[in-house]
Amino acid sequence: MTEIAIEYATGNRLRSEAETARRLIDAYLGDHPDVDRVTLSPSSESVFCVSVEGDRIWCTDPREWIDAMEAVTAARRQLSELS
Repeated sequence: MTEIAIEYATGNRLRSEAETARRLIDAYLGDHPDVDRVTLSPSSESVFCVSVEGDRIWCTDPREWIDAMEAVTAARRQLSELS
């Protein structure tokens, strides 16, 4: 099974953004047979990244607006490559 992790710099705004990204990934990819779970992972680094099986597949500048649908697209693309 595949684990998708959302790593984000600690802080209230980014936690909310990470929750939004998690909900969208669950909504769009939750029924994918390979996806085991989507987790949130606070980080001391200044990051906002999505990882699949521990490999960072998408990162964005956490100081900018975060487009959670880009995270969904990156995760979907990675899952199709793993299949």
